[in-house]
Amino acid sequence: MRHEVATRRVLYEIPGMQSVQVRKSEFKGANGDPLPLEFYDALNPISNAVVAIVAGLPDAGFEKHVGCKFMEMEWTICIARLIAASGMTAVTHSNHDAEPDAHALIAHLSTITTQIGIWTTSANGPVALTVTPDVKCAVLNNPIVPQDLKTLRPQDRPMFIVRAGQDENPGLNAALDAFTARALADDRPLTLVNHAGARHSYELWLDTPETRRILQQGLDFLRAHLV
Repeated sequence: MRHEVATRRVLYEIPGMQSVQVRKSEFKGANGDPLPLEFYDALNPISNAVVAIVAGLPDAGFEKHVGCKFMEMEWTICIARLIAASGMTAVTHSNHDAEPDAHALIAHLSTITTQIGIWTTSANGPVALTVTPDVKCAVLNNPIVPQDLKTLRPQDRPMFIVRAGQDENPGLNAALDAFTARALADDRPLTLVNHAGARHSYELWLDTPETRRILQQGLDFLRAHLV
């Protein structure tokens, strides 16, 4: 049985997203074994832009608790379709070991194009931040970030960060505030949006014009940096 969170769709749709074609493929994981990969082909592509939806938790444990792999969640599928309908090919993937496999994914995509961005959310944030220096830009949606900022490589790539103003996860916003303050103090290319009053995973639960506006901002951010 899938957990309810795995079955909920993102509360935003744009024209064409339901007609996006999906191609199954694979890439070589960090240990050399093939791992599943899916391409959501861009509608009216703006360039050779590819956006990877980064999984930051091992699939085996994730599936045990949620009932499906991260790439099979309705959230992941919806975000991929939104990205593809916005003119960029979206990529979802499986993993064994989250961080090294995320790096293996980006290395694989780099053989296809140099115009790579990422989109991630929540507990996938720490792994996504380790690959951000290797891509053009990143959308980080109410991400968990490491408490020890020294563990991160310098974040010189443009980042679009959404802060859920009333995130209920203890310490998440405090750590995120410290991360963004450090990035701003270091004059990093950062766009920060605070969704006032929003809880975690707001895009699944809070059906408001502001939710839709912020998601569209994230898509526009990717388009602007991947043309």
